[in-house]
Amino acid sequence: MSPPNVPRSSGLRLVPAILAGLILRRTGVGSRPAGASEAARPDAEWDYERSDVAAGRTAWVMLGLAGTVLVTIAAVLALDHLVLGHQRAALPPLTAQQTRAVRPPPPNLQPDPYVDIDAKEADEAARLSGYAYLDADRTRARIPIDRAMALTAGQPFDPEPGPAPEPRQAPAR
Repeated sequence: MSPPNVPRSSGLRLVPAILAGLILRRTGVGSRPAGASEAARPDAEWDYERSDVAAGRTAWVMLGLAGTVLVTIAAVLALDHLVLGHQRAALPPLTAQQTRAVRPPPPNLQPDPYVDIDAKEADEAARLSGYAYLDADRTRARIPIDRAMALTAGQPFDPEPGPAPEPRQAPAR
């Protein structure tokens, strides 16, 4: 087990070493001389394992696993093609409406937004500076904002006191 602060290396780094060992063993380059004994080896005092991993078997197992993965992928793709092919064949053909290209309508944009902004501002200015009744019974009225601010500030409605106005009579119908 490695210390916790040492990063772990990938297991794929062993593949070239395993393949190199397999090649060396097959060619006989890495074999011991015929007269060498276990005790004469310089690493015998460290008491290492005296048997190696069977590199040939390991390579065959790895190739078998890779082959199994490839066969499985091919089988899934073949089944997918078969099953979906039968399902697609069982579907009715598409109608002309289903195959026609859909073109969305053009967006409803303002042709000249600045004219619309000016008209809205003119309408708001007319509402703020004009008199109008707010209801059909004529019980509530709207006055210009400047006049409303003057009344709120305490200025009298008529700046000069004058004679009281005569009450007018309603016109006869």
